[in-house]
Amino acid sequence: MSGLFGSLNSATSGMTSAQTVLQTISHNVANANTDGYSKQRVTLETNNPFNKSGVGQLGTGVRVSGVIRVVDDAVVEQLRDENSTLAKFESKSDALQQLEAIFNEPSKTGLSNNLSEVFASWTYLGSNPEVATAKTMVVQNSETMTDTMNHMATQLEKLQGNTLKGIEQDVKDFNTKLEQLHSLNKQVSYSISSGQTPNDLLDKQDALLSEMSELAGVEVKFDEMRQATVSIGGQELLTPTSMQKLAVAVQPNPEGKVVLAGDTTKEITLTSGSAKGSQEALAEINKQVANLNDFAYTFATAVNTIHSGDGNEYGKPFFDLGADGNYAKNISVQADLVKDPEKVSSGKSLDKPAAGDGSRAQAIADLQNTKLVYSSNATFDYDETTMTFEDQPNGTSVSNGYNDIVTEIGITKQQSDNMFASQKDLVQLLDQRRQSISGVSINEEVANMIQHQSAFQANSRMISTISEMLDTLINRTGV
Repeated sequence: MSGLFGSLNSATSGMTSAQTVLQTISHNVANANTDGYSKQRVTLETNNPFNKSGVGQLGTGVRVSGVIRVVDDAVVEQLRDENSTLAKFESKSDALQQLEAIFNEPSKTGLSNNLSEVFASWTYLGSNPEVATAKTMVVQNSETMTDTMNHMATQLEKLQGNTLKGIEQDVKDFNTKLEQLHSLNKQVSYSISSGQTPNDLLDKQDALLSEMSELAGVEVKFDEMRQATVSIGGQELLTPTSMQKLAVAVQPNPEGKVVLAGDTTKEITLTSGSAKGSQEALAEINKQVANLNDFAYTFATAVNTIHSGDGNEYGKPFFDLGADGNYAKNISVQADLVKDPEKVSSGKSLDKPAAGDGSRAQAIADLQNTKLVYSSNATFDYDETTMTFEDQPNGTSVSNGYNDIVTEIGITKQQSDNMFASQKDLVQLLDQRRQSISGVSINEEVANMIQHQSAFQANSRMISTISEMLDTLINRTGV
C-alpha cells in the first residue's frame, strides 16, 4: 500500500512496536531485583516492502520479530557447575567446623589438658605413695578425662547422625525440585511448540537447575524443545519421557550413600553439591571417631597392663572399655577404684607393696613418653620386671598420639576452608559476568524508555499529520 494510507499504516506499526518495547522495558524494571531473572529485549524488523511501479520498493513500517532473553548459555552452565562445587565445600566446611569444635583444642577443658593432669597425678603418686590424697587425685583426674572422652564420643555420634540427616534432607529437596522441573519441562515444550518464546519459564528452568545442582551436582542437556535431561554420574534421572528419584540407602549407612529410589542397589556417585560435601565430611568424621577409639583403646590397655601387673588375683585393670568397640564412649575408671581409691596399684608388689614404693605409679606416668602405635588391635612388648613397654617402630607418645588426631582435623578443615574461599571468589566473578550480560540496569532501561517514548510520540505525531492531510484531501478536494 502506498500513499497516505501506506504512511498511516507505517506510523501505526511504529506506535505498536514502541508499545511492545515499552511493555518489555516495564517488565524488566519490575523484575530488576528478581533472583534469576534475565533481562528481555524486543527485536524489530522492517515489514515487507511495497513494490510500486515506476518507483521501486516503498517501506511499509516495522514489526516485532520476537522478545528474547539476553543470556550467555555458556556462562549460565559454568556458573551452575561452579556453584555446585561451592556448595560442596561450604557443606563440608560447616560439618568440619563442628568436628573441630568437639575436640576443642587447645583448651583448658580439652582432652589434651585432661591427659596432662592424669599423668601429673600418676607422677605425684609415684613420688608420694603414702600421701592419703594422691590416689584419690589419680582417680578424680582420670574420671575427668574419661568423662571428657565420653562426651566427645557422644557429640561425634550426634554429628554423624546430623550429617546423615543433612544428606537425607538434600535428597528430599532434590526430588521435590526434580518433580517441579518435570512439570516445567512440559510447559516450556508446549509453549515452544506453539511458536512462543517462554522467557520467564526459561528463567525458572535455569533457576531450578541451579538449585538442584547446589544440592547434588547435575549434568544437563537440552533438546530442541528446551526440555532438560538431568543426569548424575552418568545416570539419567529426568528425560522428556521419564523420571527417577533419589533416595538415601537404608541403615546402616555410615557413608551416606545415595541410591536410585526405584533400585536401591544402584548407587549414585555424587561429584559436587552440598550432599557430596556432607558425604566427604561424614567420611572424615567416621575416620576421627575410629582414631579416637583407637587412641582410647591403646591408652587404656597400656595403663591396664601396668596397673594389673602379671594378672594375679591382686592385679586389677584401671579402666573399663566395654565390649562393643565404642571405646571412647565407654571408657571409665573401674567402679571399685572409684568407690575405694586405696585399691589403686602404686607399688611394684600388688599384694604387699613396700612402704614408700611408688614405682608402678611412676611406670604409668612414664607412659606419657612411651612410643606406641594407636590401634584397636594394638599389641605390646611389655616387661613386667621393669614395668616398661618397648618403643614401637612408627610409634608416638600419648600426647603426640592425640595431637596427631587434632592436627589432622585442623589441616583437613583448613584445606576445605581454603577451597571454599577460592571457589567463592570464582563464583562471585562468574555471577558478576552473568549480571553484566543478563542483569537489569535501571539506567539502561530508563534510557531505552526515553528513546522508545520519543519514537511512540513521533509516530503519534505522524498519524496526526497524516490524518489532517487525509481530512484536507477528502473534505476539501472531494477526492
